[in-house]
Formats: sequence, structure tokens, C-alpha cells
Amino acid sequence: MQVGKPARSTLLVGIVGAVVVLIAALFVANRSSTVPARLSVPTATTAPGSSSGTTPIPPVETQTISSPIRGVGEYSTTVVEDGRILCVPSTGACSTRSYLLHIYYPSTKTTSVNPVVDANPASAGSPYPLIVFAAGFDVDPSNYLPLISGWVRHGYVVAAPRFPLSSAWAIAHYGVNLSDAELSDAFESDMLNQPGDMRAAIAEVALLNQNPSTPLTALVNTNEIAAAGQSDGGDTTLAFTDNTCCRDSAVKAAIILSGAEFTPYGGEYFPSPAMPLMVAQGTADTVNAPALSTQIYDQAPAPKVYLQLLGADHLEAYTQTNAYEQAVLKTSLAFLATYVRGISPSITHLTTIGTIAHVGSEQADLS
Repeated sequence: MQVGKPARSTLLVGIVGAVVVLIAALFVANRSSTVPARLSVPTATTAPGSSSGTTPIPPVETQTISSPIRGVGEYSTTVVEDGRILCVPSTGACSTRSYLLHIYYPSTKTTSVNPVVDANPASAGSPYPLIVFAAGFDVDPSNYLPLISGWVRHGYVVAAPRFPLSSAWAIAHYGVNLSDAELSDAFESDMLNQPGDMRAAIAEVALLNQNPSTPLTALVNTNEIAAAGQSDGGDTTLAFTDNTCCRDSAVKAAIILSGAEFTPYGGEYFPSPAMPLMVAQGTADTVNAPALSTQIYDQAPAPKVYLQLLGADHLEAYTQTNAYEQAVLKTSLAFLATYVRGISPSITHLTTIGTIAHVGSEQADLS
């Protein structure tokens, strides 16, 4: 995890500078991006750890009695985005943009949090809605398995790109020294191209859904799609779902976890028609200032939900199995059931489910 870089709320000052030279080739070459490069918005300033003073809550039920889901399977594939260019800031080398896509799906094989590769799918319960998930900077999708596994065990397929420049894999693969602010900023600024990666993930899942040689055959309901993301991935998801620059009409609901409105995307946030929106934010987050999530909630039209995580930091509610993660899971499942599956909020208890003593406080406007 990234250590020692400034909080994201301070990084919108002075974004043009020496880094422009480093990343100019990247954004000129990538025909999908017309907005300026982003400087760093770190995913974490400390390694995530359990918070004291929280009251544990019972785990979310993993399945109904009649559910065929016993665990989580994983299928991975390389997505090649024809017509889009990827340039590596440290070398200047350019190629067709591509990335590894992790797809987590309901399985009949009993598993723990960790998935089993190519496990038998729980086809009897399909087709399942799709969640396309965007990870934060210097983090990989696997870091979010506690939350992702919870979604899958409740009947969702989750498609998570390992972003080609901003992921932890990429930072290690290209030998990026995160104390070199200009270079790490150049890699992180590829987040401006990540809404296109999320769009490509949806298209790839649609193809795999028709491919009888994969465990995903006929497993996904491509008419029921949500998008979610955390930190830089939350910024990416908000642009992908609720900004005129990048909005994808196939998505029915958005979940923004410790994210922000990021002006370099350009465009206009919150256009019509309204996108059902859930925002979650830790009150002790020193990386993504709580005011940034409050801004999203205040400016977004209804229907919208805000889950305030009392005492949570930037990552622990999404990468650990704890009371915070359970609150996020319960609230997001109610939100997804309401706006993706079309179940009445009076049945999902959407407006109250996230209010848990010493853990979470929820407000909502579903009008």
C-alpha cells in the first residue's frame, strides 16, 4: 500500500508541472482521453488495521436455504481494447491497451473468502446481476475479496479490472518508486482512462456469457448491471456512471466507496436521468476527506444513500472482514436489491439497514 503521499484533498493544487512532460505521450497516444493528467490521490497512508471501539455485528447471511451458492469461483482473462493505446510513463513504450480482468462468480464449491479458480458455477440460480468493480491506486482487486466475496455469495457476478498502470501489480511490474512523486503521479493519472476499461469489462463479460467453454456461460444477466469502486476507483466509477464525459447507459446503479468528484475528467456530473447512488465514507479517513463524499451525496439527485462509517479509515471497511465491512455489505446489498433487482425498499430496509451503533450511520433520500 502507498505510504507517505499527501491526502487527496491537497493534490488538486499545482497539477501542471514537471509531471506534464512525463505523461504527455500517454494521453496524446490514448485516443480515448482528452482531459489533463491527474496527480496522485493515494489509496492509503497506512496499512489497514482493525479499529478499536467498534461493536461487532453478526455476519451477513451468505445464502438462503434454497440457494445453490456455496462459495466463490474465479475466472481471469486478458481484455484487449482495440483502438486504445497504452503508453508506459517510465519507458515511453506504447502498445494496444490491455489488462487482466478478474471475474468472481457464484459457485457450488464450498470456499472461504478466497475464490477457487474455474470452480463449478452455481448455474441453477442464474442468471445473476453483474457488478463491475474499480480498485484504488496501488491496490489489486484481490485486496477487496472480503467485500467482493460477500456480493458473490448473495448472487452477483463481479468483474474487476486489474488496471494496467495504476494497480499494485503495475506499480511492482514497472518498478515504480512511490517516493518519486512525479513518476507515481504519472502512473496514477491513467485513472482518466479507466472508465473505458470498465466499459470494456462489461463487453468482455457479455462475450464470455455466450461462450460455452467458460464457467460463465449463461451465468450473467446483462440487463442488470451496477458499478462500484473505491478511492481512485470510486472517482473512476463516479465518472463512468454519473458524468457526461464517460457515462454508460447500461449501468443501473453506482456505489462510490471513499471517492470524489474529479474535475480533470471534464464533463458534467449528475446529468439526467438520475443514477441511483450509494456513497460510503469512513469518518477517520485521512486520504479521502469525508467532505469529498459529502459533496457527492449533497450534489447528487435522489435516489441516494450515504453510509457514514464511524471511526473507519480509508481501506479497512472494504479490505477486511470486520464490523465496518459487514455494514457496507449489508447496505450495498439492500441498495443493489432495490435498484438493480427491483425489490421494494420497504422489503430491503434500505433506509435503515446501515445504521448500527458505534459502526455506521445512514441517511437516504429515495424520493
